[in-house]
Amino acid sequence: MPKLLDYIRWRGDLSFESQPFNSVDAALFAHLIYLPYDSSVGGHKIGEASKRLLFKRTKPYQLNKMDTTEIELLPLSDRYRKMEILDWTDYMQKKPAVQFTAATIRLNKDTIIVTFRGTDGTMIGLNEDVDMSYRPEIVGQTIAADYLKAMAEKYPHDRIYTIGHSKGGNFAAYAVSALPIEAQDRVIKAFSFDGPGFMRSTYSSPSFQRILPKLITYVPEGSIFGMMLDHPERTLVVRSNAHMLKQHDPRRWRVARNGFVLAPGLSNASRVIRNSFISWNTKIPREKRESFWLALFSALEDEKITEFNQLTANKLRGAIQFSHAYLSLDPEIRLVANEIISDIAATARQHINIPFVNKAKILEPLGNDSSKGPIVNDSYDGS
Repeated sequence: MPKLLDYIRWRGDLSFESQPFNSVDAALFAHLIYLPYDSSVGGHKIGEASKRLLFKRTKPYQLNKMDTTEIELLPLSDRYRKMEILDWTDYMQKKPAVQFTAATIRLNKDTIIVTFRGTDGTMIGLNEDVDMSYRPEIVGQTIAADYLKAMAEKYPHDRIYTIGHSKGGNFAAYAVSALPIEAQDRVIKAFSFDGPGFMRSTYSSPSFQRILPKLITYVPEGSIFGMMLDHPERTLVVRSNAHMLKQHDPRRWRVARNGFVLAPGLSNASRVIRNSFISWNTKIPREKRESFWLALFSALEDEKITEFNQLTANKLRGAIQFSHAYLSLDPEIRLVANEIISDIAATARQHINIPFVNKAKILEPLGNDSSKGPIVNDSYDGS
């Protein structure tokens, strides 16, 4: 089934003048920001930067097969290779957790693309994701807003696309909402790919409501992270035949010509996970959740765990390290963790078919385009 890298092969010889910028192009730039370029690419073309990156395969430039293929295709693509990277910015800090990367790329003589990276493999990035589950606003959003404002001021005559995947999709929308009105009017569209959404207190603000028509979110049918919060903007559900966890990568979504193939709606498992997110929010007070996550990340730091793959590369060793961190938590904090785990299990039992244990409640897909009908029938705040 055709996917994003196939699209680069199919459409790579077509200019943006003959085939205008579309959602699949946006998904490419939502992922390009994850590639290990650095600030030195500013002022260089995508093709040049990609060729140079191919020669940096020693750490920290280890590339998986899909990344390598993507980087090999970009210099061969007339559609992308001559696009200039105007800026590349990285920033990271421990407390409060901020893992931030953004880039500005010239699309044509009067349009720029500002793309924001989502979560990388660091525990700081994961910590920042968790912060989103109980804080209406996080520091990274403010940094994203400042970055977009700076680029809008630096290129005052350009129209703007903002783009992001995962946490970056949240940043792409939030940053637009924080712009002055005259700069907001220059934004064509803000694309989010499986971004987590927002809390009601954020999206109900006048500035956010003003930009809603400019926002669009794509989520895979097995979305996990994209179901964490609410999506007041138009949201489309995309077909993917990848394993549920791997569906978070938009390069694994189905494409047809110059757009994504829509699914009937969210899968049963995706809606169960969303129900669990909402249940945590309504049953476990914010203060308890915050205390648990702060304690857990502090314990992981004590175990010298700075990258998520330290827990997954060697599963036995990762399990031992995580167990040490977990057992070091205060007993009251562990009770909160047990409460969360019990709630997940109770929700799953209601909807997932476990032979000889229960009869699953089947959730029929509600729809695939929120402009035509709901894709979910619940809200993060329980209303």
